[in-house]
Amino acid sequence: MGVMRLRFFIIALLALFTSNAMAEELAVPDDKAVIQFETKIGVVAFAHLKHAGLSITQCSTCHHTLQPADTAVKPCHECHLHKSKAPAMAKTAFHDRCIGCHEYTVAGGQHAGPLKKKCKLCHIKPPKD
Repeated sequence: MGVMRLRFFIIALLALFTSNAMAEELAVPDDKAVIQFETKIGVVAFAHLKHAGLSITQCSTCHHTLQPADTAVKPCHECHLHKSKAPAMAKTAFHDRCIGCHEYTVAGGQHAGPLKKKCKLCHIKPPKD
């Protein structure tokens, strides 16, 4: 019984150190803590640092083309807001990813951000001069 406990303890320690090393390696850069997107109906401020810190989120959840750790992660707008692609494609990609994750989280009994038809919670119009 003592050998089994020792093995379990060693495996648990390895898992802890490995997960901490991975978390540090994939940390959110300071200039990406909050990312702003300009849209037709208002600016969307995405709390990148907050989302990255969630226990249910991994980088690859949103960065679906995540490359090996030695290459930089492409920002969303490089693909989803590229001028050669239709704006509707970008809108669909962001809405599906964000709202879909929020719905999934709420269905699991946890609190999440805005859901469908709550546009003004994300899209903030600047004050008129």
